[in-house]
Amino acid sequence: MKKRVSTLVYSTFITGWLVCASSVFAEAAPTVIEEETMEVNATSIEQNRARQVDLDQAQRNLAMDMADVLRDEPAIQIGGGTRNAQRFYLRGIEASNLNIRIDGASQGRNLFQHRGATGGMDADLLKAVTVETLPSSDQGGGGLGGSIKFETMDAQDLATGDRPVGARLKVSHSSVDDAIAGAATGYGLYGNSGLLVHISGTNSEDYTSGDGDEVHGSAGRDRDYFAKFSLVDQAGHSLRLSAEKNENSGLYRWGAGDSSYSDTATLNYQISERQTQVLDYRYTMPSSTLVAVRLNLFHNEQSLENSDNNTETETEGYGGELRNTAHFSLGATDHELTVGGDFYQEDGSYEASGSSRGDDNRSETFGLFIQERMAIGRLLLSAGLRYDDYSADFGAETIDGDELSPSAGAEFELGYGLTLFGGYGESVRSSGVIPVQWLVSAVDDATFNQQPGKDSYGKSFEPETSQRYEGGLRFERDNLLRRGDSFEAELTVFKTEIDDLIAQIGGRRGAPVSGFYNDDTIEVNGWELRLAWQLSDFRTSVSYTRARAEDDNGDLIGASVGNRTAATTGDRLMWDTSWQVRPDFSCGYTLDAMAGLDKDDIDRSGYVLHHLQAEWTTSIDGLSVQLAVRNLFDRRYSDQTSVGTDSTAVYEPGRDVRLAMTYHF
Repeated sequence: MKKRVSTLVYSTFITGWLVCASSVFAEAAPTVIEEETMEVNATSIEQNRARQVDLDQAQRNLAMDMADVLRDEPAIQIGGGTRNAQRFYLRGIEASNLNIRIDGASQGRNLFQHRGATGGMDADLLKAVTVETLPSSDQGGGGLGGSIKFETMDAQDLATGDRPVGARLKVSHSSVDDAIAGAATGYGLYGNSGLLVHISGTNSEDYTSGDGDEVHGSAGRDRDYFAKFSLVDQAGHSLRLSAEKNENSGLYRWGAGDSSYSDTATLNYQISERQTQVLDYRYTMPSSTLVAVRLNLFHNEQSLENSDNNTETETEGYGGELRNTAHFSLGATDHELTVGGDFYQEDGSYEASGSSRGDDNRSETFGLFIQERMAIGRLLLSAGLRYDDYSADFGAETIDGDELSPSAGAEFELGYGLTLFGGYGESVRSSGVIPVQWLVSAVDDATFNQQPGKDSYGKSFEPETSQRYEGGLRFERDNLLRRGDSFEAELTVFKTEIDDLIAQIGGRRGAPVSGFYNDDTIEVNGWELRLAWQLSDFRTSVSYTRARAEDDNGDLIGASVGNRTAATTGDRLMWDTSWQVRPDFSCGYTLDAMAGLDKDDIDRSGYVLHHLQAEWTTSIDGLSVQLAVRNLFDRRYSDQTSVGTDSTAVYEPGRDVRLAMTYHF
């Protein structure tokens, strides 16, 4: 089918009109309101819509990569062991079904198996990591199970008043895989502008599991190159331009990297690479709260090369978003109104022996969204609507259509620090989770919804959709136990239902894809409890998470080869404590306990891990030393989201003593 150009042009016009209308309205607002006065000095509505990953904890643990950054977030589970087999889950939903962005750049689809969609990055570059599970219409498209957004540092984040130009050097060593890492960061400020340049590298050998055995095919090499220009708050204008190249290479298993472990498996030399360029422009009108515009444009390329097989899979994506957020008051109500639009186009291809194989495939999405948040007294209400116009290639066929996805939420302050909250939202996606290398192998006469035994058999082919529900109770109180302390508690109940997941017939072991079908509904139910208490420089937090993924028969879904939807694990308890003992010394401890699970076809053992951290700021100006010990008691275990059984799944690393030195000058 031909791309529906007229629809896209019309949608683009509407988006531009909505954003520009907000700007025009800002100029006219003081003179057009007659019956009811609008105040344009309203402040941002405070609503707990997202959760920030604790980057301080990640730094204490000397995070080596993005997986290390996320693995201590209670709602996220990371399995796979070796680098090529790693996959992660947010509340039981596999990462392929999340909206993952780095500085606004979408990370796109899997290249082969589940590799490529989450990218890679030096953890020291991160300024913030945001996990969004409570639905809203301005989170972007395609996030069936939520979104994770990574934001990189600016030069302004490293510079200080007496040090507008400087550098940061870091070296570290990890004992479990004899990894040696080094990084150099330079930055400089000139007025409101800044420039940051960063380079880092890690070389690692095969890591050892808790029994002291080396894990075959886990050695690797990482390189990261990053540059960013930032102009911040220049008469209301901010501009950020960034470019990054991230590369991982090593001898890994191919085709069965996430299946049962084998210490004699054949290894192929593989290179995965991501190159991303981002432009981010923001303008906040100094004289009005009705104009806060953001424009984000990006280009993202990902590739996976198997040098031994002489094959390469690539994706190239372009995208952008334009939005305006207006803050205003009407009578007794405060409002935060966001309108905008976004687009994303991704092309996938596969080459073998230098020649293109199969049909290149493209997926496109154009969206419009509006999100209103209103505060009236102790009540916060939100409502939104998103329109998606989509198309996706499946072999020689192109499937297109459009969909409306609503969202709604509410918060109510009950008093004494108690807040009741809840939300509902829908999402749509047309591209599916089928890896690009498999997708390009589709035969010209592929079938649609002809898989016997599936509810979709003989029905029309549909896009994937999800419905997310979340609700709970939050408690926040200062001076609860002692003067100057702060206490937080939150209980959240959630449910995610994903319908019409797009799956393929064939594709594995080099077989062509002969058909596509909408898989049966899956459902993930669970709850989280988080507690945190802080007094001065001492902080401790406890969390308990349960997530159960079920198929349409009510049976639990476990991690398995080819499963890119969801997985059930045992309940997880985490306890983290940090203490700034003196101005020059801090320490911490983390407990990570996973309960065993024996139900339906899942039988996996639990485990308990202990981690220690310490940091010492030396008497040499700018020099600090960090120590982290992961898996203190050298526990031999496999993550429950790793494919296989307790005896066949790849084992995670054993005791890992990490030492780092950082010099900032």
